[in-house]
Amino acid sequence: MSDATYRPREVSGEERGRLIGFPRERASEFPPNNNLPLQLTSFVGREREVAALEELLTTGARLLTLTGPGGSGKTRLALAVASRLAPRFGDGVWWVELASVSDPALVPQAVARAMMIREEPGRSLRETIARDLASTELLLVLDNCEHLVGNCASLADSLLHACPKLRILATSREALGVGGENTWPVPPLGLPENRPSEDPARYEAIRLFVERARAVVPTFELTEGTAPTVVRLCRRLDGIPLAIELAAARVRVLSVEQIRSRLEDSFALLAGGDRNTLPHQRTLKAAMDWSHELLSEKERGLLRRLSVFAGGFTLDAAEDVCSGRASKSMRSSICLRA
Repeated sequence: MSDATYRPREVSGEERGRLIGFPRERASEFPPNNNLPLQLTSFVGREREVAALEELLTTGARLLTLTGPGGSGKTRLALAVASRLAPRFGDGVWWVELASVSDPALVPQAVARAMMIREEPGRSLRETIARDLASTELLLVLDNCEHLVGNCASLADSLLHACPKLRILATSREALGVGGENTWPVPPLGLPENRPSEDPARYEAIRLFVERARAVVPTFELTEGTAPTVVRLCRRLDGIPLAIELAAARVRVLSVEQIRSRLEDSFALLAGGDRNTLPHQRTLKAAMDWSHELLSEKERGLLRRLSVFAGGFTLDAAEDVCSGRASKSMRSSICLRA
């Protein structure tokens, strides 16, 4: 799949004399129809997800939110979908990066800045955005909404009501909670099953590891000797793209067996990501800390209690543990972990 690029929308001679004012003050007479960030690494796998999300956004869903934990690949999946859809929206696809926005009140400003919409006297910025987008046919992508979820939800709701041809694709660690929202939990990358005859290179998690390993060691190959270890390593990382990429970068100094054996201290090992990414995306620990900081004190207490489980839990078991009905031995374990 090709990465996102700027693709100018074709404009007829008749239209050139009456170009609409949105987006405003473009640097070029014939602007591109998207501002999608260019990617320096390949997008691996997710073919079925991209096709399904593309279908949803073109046939019915006006608000679609990709949800999942840190490092699950929400942003790259959204970018792949948006890149595919750019030619299908008459007024383009517009990307709004929200991870660096710390004040929830600045969400409209972030949208306006990405779309080059200027504030107007006597009108709120939200009203100005809604007016400018009212007759446009475009896809708006809100990336990293989780720490601004309330304000993102409010803005999305008002824009969807004011702009009948607008579609919104959001990424967040939790749903926005807006009426009509479609949520899509982003799954882990595909992993091989325990069948000796299968080719591990067919699976997304293994392909990602190999591609990122070759970026630092061009001679890296998936051989009969290394394949079983790479499979175990990717399974240990639960198919999480960020964790796999950080592990693959260690091939520069460690063998795959050495990487796998050091995963007991994965927070220490899976560090040192791209210096140009946001801090919470550079290490596995930072990704987890970002999520933890978003929780309320009650939610953190609930998380500590749920940590007594290994490999998942049922609703009944979670209710027993979190409501205080747990057995004496389990309560002791909860106290020790807390």
